[in-house]
Amino acid sequence: MSYKKVIFFLLLILWNHTVHAQNSLSLTLEEAMAMAVANHTQSQMARSLIDESMANQRLQQAQLLPNLSLSAYQLRESVNLRAQGFNLQGFPVLIGPFNSFASSVNLSQKVFDLSLWNNLKASQWITQETELKAQSTFQQVAANAAYAYINLLRARAELKTAEANYHLAEELETLSTDQKKQGISTGVDVVRAQTQTTQYQYDLRAMESLVDDSQTKLKRALGIDLDTPIIQTETLTTLNTPIPDLAESILDAKQSRPELLASKALMSARESVLQAKKDAFLPSVEVRGAVGPSGVTPVINDYHVYSVGVFLSMPLWNGGATQAEENIAFSELHQAKLQLADIEAQVDEDVRIAYNALRTTHDEVIHAQKNLQLATTLMNQSGDRYRNGVADNLEVVNAQTTIAQARSQLDNALASEHIAWINFDLARGKIRYSEHDTGQSNHE
Repeated sequence: MSYKKVIFFLLLILWNHTVHAQNSLSLTLEEAMAMAVANHTQSQMARSLIDESMANQRLQQAQLLPNLSLSAYQLRESVNLRAQGFNLQGFPVLIGPFNSFASSVNLSQKVFDLSLWNNLKASQWITQETELKAQSTFQQVAANAAYAYINLLRARAELKTAEANYHLAEELETLSTDQKKQGISTGVDVVRAQTQTTQYQYDLRAMESLVDDSQTKLKRALGIDLDTPIIQTETLTTLNTPIPDLAESILDAKQSRPELLASKALMSARESVLQAKKDAFLPSVEVRGAVGPSGVTPVINDYHVYSVGVFLSMPLWNGGATQAEENIAFSELHQAKLQLADIEAQVDEDVRIAYNALRTTHDEVIHAQKNLQLATTLMNQSGDRYRNGVADNLEVVNAQTTIAQARSQLDNALASEHIAWINFDLARGKIRYSEHDTGQSNHE
């Protein structure tokens, strides 16, 4: 190959690597959570529901604000006096045709209507409930992205473990072959080592597939193109964050969990609706006014006229419809109270379960680290015994199996601890997915 071809080939490799790096997405855990909240369909739907709720609130508010309108008409008509009940001697039966014109600016303003005021309060509480539900959705979306991120870290760690196991098995196979040539080992040792290598080769391929699947799930959780390569800037490490007290965590959850706060807002809305139905029996007062020209046409006999007045309205009987609406509102309030009690119990349960899982996974990490240390020691000792011809490679194969299990156990324990922290933060309503959210804590 000529010198120019070698240079061209190296430049082509460098160009491909640069393009690949430019198209890759480098993410921390928090960045992945923030991206999911920004892009996921559920988050977008939650924001749309907030807009809808705020529009409904403005609709209720509009009924208490001044209503200004413009009206105008120009008529040409004739009148049958006898059709109006007049039969006067000497007067014509038919009058007209004649012209009539009027134009006015009309104003109306509610002065007193407690029912509308309470409906407005209910709509404000509903808006707050919708916002809190959206916050709950954002936290769940962020948690799902975190699960996918950590599962990909777990898969990549297990892939490295599978690679290490495979290389270790290859070394044993090579050593067994050499030992057999020297007459130290038997053919059984070689076959046993080859079987171990084949098994770890199979495990390695399975881990490669798991990494691909885990990366696809993370991309789906982030709402990005599935062909985008992802570079994770974090690794599975031991978390040394102190575990909060259980009682404090439960109290914290009851003050922060968005589902619980949303349920309280819903109950307040139901109370306002019920009060609005009760106030529907009370009178309402409205001021109305109008001013504008009136005449035959806009330029003939054109005079400005006005009207202003106070109108009082009070329901007397509408077939029991108002009482029925009050009964419905009372039932909905009762349901909201039951829902609130159930959510409070659920929050308590979620925190307790997440707390126990967090303590358990923390202990599992400690035990897994000790197991890996012991397995490494066992592997080194069995390898030395085999090299010195003191034992066959069965001890080494068993030690390889033990260290492979210990590595996998540690990978799973570390991932489980990270996930347990996410579940614990989610149970307390403390998922933090960006520096602009309302979360209060981040365990890392």
